[in-house]
Amino acid sequence: GIAAPGSALQAAAGISDDGADLAKDGPAAKALITNGAKDFEWFTNIVGLANELVVRPTPGHGGVARTIGTKTHFPGAVVTYAAIHVLGQIASGKAERLQVLKRATVTKLLTEGGKVVGVECSVGGGTQTLSGAVVIAVGGYAGDLSPGSVLAKNAPHLTKMATTSDERSSGDAIALCGAVGASVENLDTVDLTPLAAVMPNAPDSQFKVVVSDAICGAGGKLLDAQGKRFTDEIATAQLR
Repeated sequence: GIAAPGSALQAAAGISDDGADLAKDGPAAKALITNGAKDFEWFTNIVGLANELVVRPTPGHGGVARTIGTKTHFPGAVVTYAAIHVLGQIASGKAERLQVLKRATVTKLLTEGGKVVGVECSVGGGTQTLSGAVVIAVGGYAGDLSPGSVLAKNAPHLTKMATTSDERSSGDAIALCGAVGASVENLDTVDLTPLAAVMPNAPDSQFKVVVSDAICGAGGKLLDAQGKRFTDEIATAQLR
């Protein structure tokens, strides 16, 4: 989930939180501490979710309730669909400012003089070329376990493990960026979670459904096959 130290949600709940425990995790964490609360509040006000959110304790945050949750449903889905709805409204009312392409697949990054200047994509059975600045914002790569995949090339020891990523996390964007000379790093570092659930109707499937960390934050305990705790449930992902 999204952590926002010092947010108005925390203040409303009587929680004082400067996020100092996160500072040691590097520049990105420091940016979160400095800007996270106001950026988060700007976004949630824009998409109309300010009254739908709560803060919850989750692993890795020292027991402090700072991770954003929703009163109902999964927070990621609630936030994503709210954002999509607002973007759709903008596209309908101000088409000159925003166009939304549905069911489109980017097949190539277009370059000029060593710079990315647009994309080629397939949509509606045809091919379109779009020019302008390109921002890559996509999922991961741990859903493709096949030989030759991004995961197989960088962390082959994990291809036999269970995964909570489905086929959509295929690493396609990494391949697109690599084709135009973009550099990558830390692809051998993949987060592992002890919260993968075995589904009764598919016990042997390599794909597992991930259980929310909010369960551990609420006091849930993780037990092994012998009924013994095997980890500190609220520790960081690295320790678990």
